[in-house]
Formats: sequence, C-alpha cells, structure tokens
Amino acid sequence: MTDKIRVILFKEGDSWVAQGLEHDICVQASTVKDLYGRFDVAVRLETAEPGGLERIGEAPKHFFDLWNTKAGSVAPDWDTDDSPIEYGLAA
Repeated sequence: MTDKIRVILFKEGDSWVAQGLEHDICVQASTVKDLYGRFDVAVRLETAEPGGLERIGEAPKHFFDLWNTKAGSVAPDWDTDDSPIEYGLAA
C-alpha cells in the first residue's frame, strides 16, 4: 500500500465512523481507538484481495466536503510519519 488514503472521522449516533476518501472503505466502532484499528484491518484485507485497492472507487462527494471543512487532523498514538493513512476529524 503506497498511496496516501485520507479518512474522515465523524460521530453518528453512539458510534464513530471512519470513511476513506480515495477508496470507499468505511468502518464503525464505539471508540476512536477501535476505529483506527478497524480501518487499518479493513485496508489490509482489501489490499490483499485480487486487484487490491485499485478496484475500489472513491467515496461519494459529501465525504470530500466533510474533509474540506474538517476540524483538524488526528492520528493514533502508534502512527508514524510514513503511514499511508491520514485521518481528519469532521467539524
């Protein structure tokens, strides 16, 4: 996985949602910490499938709009500068 994937995080009811932008991958969890882990696993599993991430199109436009008005960037404690995933928190 070499391309950067932007992911917008937002609260929906009692759950947190992580929605990928460049690839329409979405997970939910009850905590942000669990959300990071689930998104990472989802990306790794999709990457392992024939055709990899290239077979998964972009998310709908309104998620890009959320990204463009995000409150800021967030990252898991274990994140590194070379991580292919960039997280933003919806405003």
